[in-house]
Amino acid sequence: MTTGVDRPARRSRPKDRKQRILETAAGMFRDHGYHGVGMSDIAGNLGIVPSALYRHYRSKHDLLVAVLDAALARYERAVEGVDDWETATDRIAQAALDVRAFDLLWSRDSGNLSPVEYDQLFQRLRGVGRRVAAMIEVGSEAGCVPSRTTAWAVFAALDWPGHRPLAVPVADQRRTLASAVDAIVVAGRLGIGDTSDGQAMSPDEALSASDALSASDAMGGLRPASRRETLLGTAITMFAVRGYQTVSLDDIGDAVGIAGPSVYNYFASKREIVASGVSRAFESLWLTLGQVLRSASEPRQALDDLTGHYARFAFDHWDLITVCLSHSGILDDAERTVLERTYLDYVGEWRRLEMECRPELSPDEAQALVDLALAVINGVVRIPTLRTPALPDAARHLARAVLEAPIIRAGR
Repeated sequence: MTTGVDRPARRSRPKDRKQRILETAAGMFRDHGYHGVGMSDIAGNLGIVPSALYRHYRSKHDLLVAVLDAALARYERAVEGVDDWETATDRIAQAALDVRAFDLLWSRDSGNLSPVEYDQLFQRLRGVGRRVAAMIEVGSEAGCVPSRTTAWAVFAALDWPGHRPLAVPVADQRRTLASAVDAIVVAGRLGIGDTSDGQAMSPDEALSASDALSASDAMGGLRPASRRETLLGTAITMFAVRGYQTVSLDDIGDAVGIAGPSVYNYFASKREIVASGVSRAFESLWLTLGQVLRSASEPRQALDDLTGHYARFAFDHWDLITVCLSHSGILDDAERTVLERTYLDYVGEWRRLEMECRPELSPDEAQALVDLALAVINGVVRIPTLRTPALPDAARHLARAVLEAPIIRAGR
């Protein structure tokens, strides 16, 4: 028997809901960090109730694993069945644009994985790296940049859009990425002298999951007399190695031989330590930039010198680079505003020099190439087994190739 009253139609569950959940979670993890996002936040963004989310993923942790798994799967498919770099270029560039958040999430949030999960994902990442390094090895000259270094430089450039969108129009982004990574590979295959420093390693050794650098190893050598400087340097290295969220004030205090609460005598919070480190990094970079501009006679010399100085700085202060790239999101709104303005002003000096060297470039094209060149340097210095004394020269060589990469615009 019917009452004659129309009942509201039952909403059907979208067939692609699980994929939509995954994509939404990836974007929110990228923008706000794993610890800054709750399952209710993800559900609200999707317009569903949290219980609908739990039908597909048991926890936020499972979502993080799924996001990283999906990103790696795209890279694996991009290189599957491909033996030469020329064929792989466009495929791997498109995969990077589809993934976007992998490098940021891996460097910032992989500390939340269990050891087994980390090792399984890292083994797959290592496999993709081996495949790319093998393609690069073909046709390489004697004395070239080690293929493993070039491979990581490629991924550093490809993963940059996850940190900051490319300045060029969307229609030109894949071509810009492909052109930049092609330039990296061509330069990496050329002989530039002995860059192995007598410490050649196989790709397996270079990409082993056991290569993680311990904080105690990284903090060797003499310490400053200033307790504040010791705390700053120690904490920055620990954040870089272990992740901001997993390091407590007690951990920092133990590392320098004081009680955890005593850290408050020097810094109001862990966040203030990050803010101080980021500020210190840019102050140093601005000082060097001023010295380079004063000593250069023309733009090309200035840009070359600046690239070399930056490669050396990043090599010497890889931990600061890691924190700037991966943990600056924990800063408050005012601090992030200052950081954003400082970054744009600093990179703006590089962009001006790039445009003076290459007048055919638009400001956005020059910005994209500068961002990708810096990403190459920032990427390779963060890989522990690549950090031999020869790495700054190799990083400079590869970054300069990106600055010279051709721009291929849509419709041409």
